[in-house]
Amino acid sequence: MQTPAPWAEPEPLPMPIESERLVLRWLEPRDARSLHEAVEEDRDSLLPWLPWAEDDHATVEASARRIAWFEGIRADPDQLDYTMGLFERSTGALLGGSGLHRIIPAWRDAEVGYWLRASRRGEGFCTESTVGLITSAFEQWGFRRIRLVCAGGNTPSQGVPARLGIRLEGRERANRWVDGRGWEDTLTYGVLREEWDADRGRVRA
Repeated sequence: MQTPAPWAEPEPLPMPIESERLVLRWLEPRDARSLHEAVEEDRDSLLPWLPWAEDDHATVEASARRIAWFEGIRADPDQLDYTMGLFERSTGALLGGSGLHRIIPAWRDAEVGYWLRASRRGEGFCTESTVGLITSAFEQWGFRRIRLVCAGGNTPSQGVPARLGIRLEGRERANRWVDGRGWEDTLTYGVLREEWDADRGRVRA
């Protein structure tokens, strides 16, 4: 059997990604204030699961620098990370973030991450954005497998793959230290392209 070709960045990149209520797009300099406000709204609720929330986006200027850094990452051919802002389609409000991370080109494999500002949780936005991103990852970006990874104690994050029928593939026991909680398991969920039903936005039954 011949070794399959590795993943290569599509050109042009298939952005933005839109769903019924949401738009995933690159963060731009004009988003710096909204990004700072989204994190500052309830920074503690993003911790302990997202360590960057402790120090990142302390000011609007810091958020602008971080956005510029994301732009630099995308422009570097040796980097394999695509951070996106999550926006409400009807208002343009920044709701949080998502992206394709920790890409393994030889396996055509990527990780989807997500976070949401505290005041807009419980409305299904993370699930909706993840459906759109997974569908685009398979149909437009050229991946064959998508991972979702979270800590064992992060119940809200586990709810996203559960609602989409994405199976739990592995549990690494007590392999990560989480400030304020101690040692936590790492859970990895995975879905293959042939398992994904894009029309229904979930794994085929």
